[in-house]
Amino acid sequence: MTGTITSRGHTAHDEEDGGGEDGARKLIQKLIVTVLAGGVVFVLSTVLSPTADDMWQLVLSVLCGGAVLIVQFMVTFAHQLGDLKSSVEKRFVDIGRATKLFNEVEKLRDDGVPRLAESATHVISIGPKILHDFAREEINRLALQMDDLTNLSAECPGENHDWLLSLTKCTRKSIDAISTSVDQNFWSTEPAGRYLEAQRKAIDERGVRVRRLFIVRDPADIPQLADLCKEQRDVRIEVRVVALSQLPLHVQRGKMIDFIVFDEELSYEIGADQLSVNSWTTVNAREDEVQQRIRRFRELWNASPHGSPNGVPDRARTLSGDPEPTAT
Repeated sequence: MTGTITSRGHTAHDEEDGGGEDGARKLIQKLIVTVLAGGVVFVLSTVLSPTADDMWQLVLSVLCGGAVLIVQFMVTFAHQLGDLKSSVEKRFVDIGRATKLFNEVEKLRDDGVPRLAESATHVISIGPKILHDFAREEINRLALQMDDLTNLSAECPGENHDWLLSLTKCTRKSIDAISTSVDQNFWSTEPAGRYLEAQRKAIDERGVRVRRLFIVRDPADIPQLADLCKEQRDVRIEVRVVALSQLPLHVQRGKMIDFIVFDEELSYEIGADQLSVNSWTTVNAREDEVQQRIRRFRELWNASPHGSPNGVPDRARTLSGDPEPTAT
């Protein structure tokens, strides 16, 4: 007869048999010790009092053997009581943790956390082992990300398009973005289309103000962005384009990286290596660092020329405040 399979690979029936055999063996050991103790007492009483009544010697040996047996059971009971106490204490600790976790999850009952727990429990009970391992890896990855966010910052290798889309969906007021030449290849990719659509919805449905400043190395590169600027202006994104040489020297000396500020409360930053390859992405909600990004965006935005309303960036102009020449 087979039993149910346990997590350790044994059947429940086998464990019950093993527990019964172990109990019987310990009982036999106790009885052997009891008989030996009684026998030793009988021999000693015979040697020490050879003239004593044999019945008295037998009774004494039985009493001593019984006492030894009782002591053994009391020692075993004490050990079991200690194990039971440890088990109960551990259970109370587990219950306390579970209660605390439940209270925390209760705060997030509308945020998908209960659904995540239920789905995770279900998925590891179906399908092949690789599916279970994959689910655990995803849960661990999410847990590590949440741990990082408790410090108001998180980082991941490469460019994280999922973060970009999620933050856009969460935005309620404004999106201010700096896009350098490092990031310009992104706009011809499929994720860029989804990102642009998410921005369009943010503008149309929630009234979010989106501003984007493209920074190129040379004024000759500006006309190449005409179609891209028109596409973004068509969905009511405010777009400006500037070349590095057009910026005042004190602005050029500042940090020039790709970043986005969402609702003036959180920044999304892309770090590039020496080969201008996007190497890591950071989200940061630390107030002092976000304020630095806000000031830097305003500095670059205010130092950049306005784009023409038809979507074609203006030609390079001086930033001295001189008016543009008019046609005669």
